[in-house]
Amino acid sequence: MLKGRATPKLDEKNRLTVPVRYRKELGFEVTVVCEPEHCLGVYGREVFEAQMRRFMEAPATLRQVRDYQRWMNARAEDVEPDGQGRITLTPQQRDWARVDREVIVIGGGNRLEVWNPANWADREAQLDEEFADFDGLIATDG
Repeated sequence: MLKGRATPKLDEKNRLTVPVRYRKELGFEVTVVCEPEHCLGVYGREVFEAQMRRFMEAPATLRQVRDYQRWMNARAEDVEPDGQGRITLTPQQRDWARVDREVIVIGGGNRLEVWNPANWADREAQLDEEFADFDGLIATDG
């Protein structure tokens, strides 16, 4: 389970050093993908492929299914971290997540999420408001 947060910086070659505490869980092969809410997801490759298999098995006769498959797969990049645990983020990925040098990395359970710090602060404030006094059900189907 990937959890917690870190604040690494992108280097001059747009590489993100994956924090040491996350490397074993992610493994030696990762997939970086643009995700909703303008963040990046960093998955262990097997985890990402297992998740996408569910969507690939959905009825291709549905336009939304085809569009989601396209949207996710066209933006996904398989990456092997170098010996120092660095992964290169593509220009498209950096533009999507609106990241430059400063980033915040948060654990998302089965993935890491890479956020622009200001965007994460806004989103986290929304989440704090939503869950501060939460007393309800969380939908887990789907």
